Amino acid sequence: MESLAILDYLEAKYPTPAMLPKDVKDLAVVRMVQLVTVNELLPSSTPLFPQMLGLPGGDPEKIEQAKQKVSTVLKFFENLLGDHPYFGSQKPTLAEVVAGTVIPWLPRGGVSFSDYPKLSAWCDRLMAREAWQATETTPEVIEAFKSRMAARMAQ
Repeated sequence: MESLAILDYLEAKYPTPAMLPKDVKDLAVVRMVQLVTVNELLPSSTPLFPQMLGLPGGDPEKIEQAKQKVSTVLKFFENLLGDHPYFGSQKPTLAEVVAGTVIPWLPRGGVSFSDYPKLSAWCDRLMAREAWQATETTPEVIEAFKSRMAARMAQ
């Protein structure tokens, strides 16, 4: 939750370009996506992390349960996008900053976007942005993280 407070601070300190919609309904959508990502999607996807990182292991039953929980959130997000290219807006918002840290990784964990065409297109738009590409995790960082995870899993 601290990360959400940090994003609010940055939005207040650097309001241009605006990352929060002015319309109250659209703002509610952005906040909902942020909170559902942090409180539901991220914890639900935790059993998929080893697979996302290409590590062995994981309880097949927990993985299947995780995929079902993730699917529930993805269906919700699919409907929430509506006709907007981004959550609650025609341009990226803080919802993209938060949800974009989790959703693009899900296919690596065995989650298909085939039932979520709007969400898949959203993810493609997000990943195609120059700013997003500039901050994308490098293979070296992923390998270092995998090594730390493998060491922790071996304990």
